[in-house]
Amino acid sequence: MSLLNRLLLSVTVALAIILVGTLTWSVTAARQYLDGQLQSESDNAISALTLSLSQPANQDPVTRELLIMALFDTGKFDAIAFTGLQGETLFEREQPPLAHYKGQSPDWFARLLPLHAPRVQRAVSDGWKQVGHLSLTVNNAYASDALWRSSTRMALLIIIAGLAWALFVAGLVRWFRRMLRQQVESQVMVIDKQMTMDHAADASMEADAPDVRELASVVRAIHATRERVRATAREQGERIETLQLELNTDPVTGLANRRYFINELHRVLDAPTADTAAAGHLMLFRQRDLPAVNAHLGHAGADAWLATVGQHARAVIADAGSAAPGLQIARLNGSDFSVLIPQLDGPRAALLAQRMRQTLEGLRVTLAQGRRCRWAYALTDYLAGSTMSDVLARLDQALMRAESAGHGEVEFLAQDSAALHVAAQDQWRHILENALATPGALTLQLHPLIFESQLRACQQEATLALRTEDGGMLTGALFLPAAVRLGLSAAFDTQAIRLGLQRLAQHDGDTLVVRASLPSLAQPDFREQVHAALQAAPSNVASRLVLELDAHALQTDAEDVTEFARHVTAAGAGVALRRLDQSPTALAQLHEFALRYVKLGGDFAEQALTSPGGRQLLLAMLATARDLQVPALVHAPVNPQTVMLLREHGASLLMDAP
Repeated sequence: MSLLNRLLLSVTVALAIILVGTLTWSVTAARQYLDGQLQSESDNAISALTLSLSQPANQDPVTRELLIMALFDTGKFDAIAFTGLQGETLFEREQPPLAHYKGQSPDWFARLLPLHAPRVQRAVSDGWKQVGHLSLTVNNAYASDALWRSSTRMALLIIIAGLAWALFVAGLVRWFRRMLRQQVESQVMVIDKQMTMDHAADASMEADAPDVRELASVVRAIHATRERVRATAREQGERIETLQLELNTDPVTGLANRRYFINELHRVLDAPTADTAAAGHLMLFRQRDLPAVNAHLGHAGADAWLATVGQHARAVIADAGSAAPGLQIARLNGSDFSVLIPQLDGPRAALLAQRMRQTLEGLRVTLAQGRRCRWAYALTDYLAGSTMSDVLARLDQALMRAESAGHGEVEFLAQDSAALHVAAQDQWRHILENALATPGALTLQLHPLIFESQLRACQQEATLALRTEDGGMLTGALFLPAAVRLGLSAAFDTQAIRLGLQRLAQHDGDTLVVRASLPSLAQPDFREQVHAALQAAPSNVASRLVLELDAHALQTDAEDVTEFARHVTAAGAGVALRRLDQSPTALAQLHEFALRYVKLGGDFAEQALTSPGGRQLLLAMLATARDLQVPALVHAPVNPQTVMLLREHGASLLMDAP
């Protein structure tokens, strides 16, 4: 919408509000005035009649009836009645339905703006003796007619004024556009002519004075900009020549730099949307402990290690290049690397991301205190025509999830769009349904959890892995998001629980942790399937299984989660919560069911040292867990001060497996 149209629309809305408000207030004031007039007329009429009836000369019933009938016959009243002291009716008159004056105003108007028909009552006396009560109801049809005539005249006046104003503004906008075209546009076009002239000829060119005084400052600004534009053009030309000489590679790793990668991403996103090949995936992986790596290896050693990382990552891209032409890897900044994966569907892109993760995991540096540096991996998809901001924002959100989870897997976040390729969805559905139907296609990957104090495996975390038809292996972080979109998450979580029970039956003394996702809890048959699987297992097997839930579930579906946890514990299995630091309000429900442990992130614990509010929140979580006798597990942070704080308040530190 143009600026003039926006101005016209805003002024039109403002004027419409003013006119409608004026009409509303006017009609409301007239209605209130007429209501007051009706009340006043009723009071005056009944007061005058009461005074007449109270005279000693008018106590005769015939005289009294004549006085009342004289007032009633004026036609301004709907009903009049005179009753005795005991409530008996001495005189009563009421307008018959056919003789009742209905007025000229429409029925809808009378319902929209009703006028009161006041009923007043006065006592009639004979000297000091009261003889009865007189009541009177006024007819408001005449007042409603007056309100109708006043409202229609006011509305007609406002409509005429609005139409006249609209015609005036339309002519004003048309004139203003013509002046802009004649003055501003012509002056701007002069700049292009002056760019092709030499300085002498340019000095002889002078612009005409504007016909509109308000545009004089604009014309002067255009002329003042002319020389700056010419100087800027020369400077930009020289700068372009300089930039063309620069290499598009990172000096440390030899990979493409951020500028080149962003340009390539722009190119694939700006491809025609009809091009089915103009779609793919984007991977981002970040070295979370690069400052610690620098401190441990030194600047030169860290650069040599980053160069090694670049060589191995480039080798992975080269191996996959024949199946996916156009693969590109770049170093965006000190710790961030990105891979552009065009023309690959979801399963094949997930396999490539998995190979990249396995390669980088083998290059992790052992830091102080025996901990190895950490990578965070994120993957998202894109379509031609997508905006770069949306793609990068989605990738950054997936990276934040990976950092928060701390599991070291690739976090996949797909775009929530109806424009997703149907072929890609069908491929995922085919792979996932075959995995559920094929024995042995799904297996468990075990990750031992090691307490720092014990330096031995206390329990194992189990995550699903899927073996593809070509022999590749996909971790749950890559294919479970697709299962969630296709409504299959409950089936996979149930299968993970069954596989966990089978392993526990074969390995006595082990304790296994299996994660259950929030979308699975929302499916109605998931609870029954889990309960049936636990009931079918021996008690000594089910007791060594722990179902780990996300603490965020207590914020969204507290009742369902609580009931699910009670069914699980009743069947002999355990329940635990992860990422409690991401959902602090879940503390209010921790007492409602028995928990094996709660888990907090190490990053949250480190940040608590620099944030007074974060420190208080961390201590409150640890104190709540301690009061409920629930172990609190925290991934071991790098900062020694944080380690001391956690040990002091009874938290158990989890170390990475060697």
